[in-house]
Amino acid sequence: MMLAGAFAIVLFIGLVVGDWMYFTRLSSDATRYGYGIGQVQDRFVALTLPKLLRAFDTNGFLSLPHGVARVFPEANRMIIRPTHRLFSMRFRTAWPLKGCIELASDPEGLRMVCTKRVPWSSSILTFLWFSLVGFGTLGFLITYVLQGGLKSLGSVLLGVGVTGVGLIVVAFGLLTVTVAYRIENTRLMLVYTELRDVAMANEGAASRP
Repeated sequence: MMLAGAFAIVLFIGLVVGDWMYFTRLSSDATRYGYGIGQVQDRFVALTLPKLLRAFDTNGFLSLPHGVARVFPEANRMIIRPTHRLFSMRFRTAWPLKGCIELASDPEGLRMVCTKRVPWSSSILTFLWFSLVGFGTLGFLITYVLQGGLKSLGSVLLGVGVTGVGLIVVAFGLLTVTVAYRIENTRLMLVYTELRDVAMANEGAASRP
């Protein structure tokens, strides 16, 4: 039994690590990997994809001050990811974000639609944790009432106390996830802004005679 439990723990850790490693890859097949949690888009009137590609190297990479971008012209797709420098005070959270950008050329210019994505393991574990705590607290409250937990003042106070602790845990979890998302979203949007500045610079160069 202990061996099976240890194997399950090792397998679980391996799946999480593998999920994160694949999520952070800058390859074409990994651009759409992850759970989408939001979008932002821009349109550049005087810009075309060939003109934007001039800012990238021969392998499709573009180094930005706070991240990196890689374009895949054959798929009309781009990926951006913040960089985390060693010994930086900006620690990594359990909910890292990357951006999958779809490039669409039309008569009105070039449109970039950036989808923010988080690793599947982070999304699933967060959902399971909130489900466990939330439904566990609700299940305890229902069972406690059905078993006569409201017959005396002491039992009522006990039930309110346990329920309150459960709600505090849920509220603390929501606060943690919210703060982590804001941190990671700020990092990603900073990289997206830097990429947009590059696109606007190329757009300005393209519009000049």
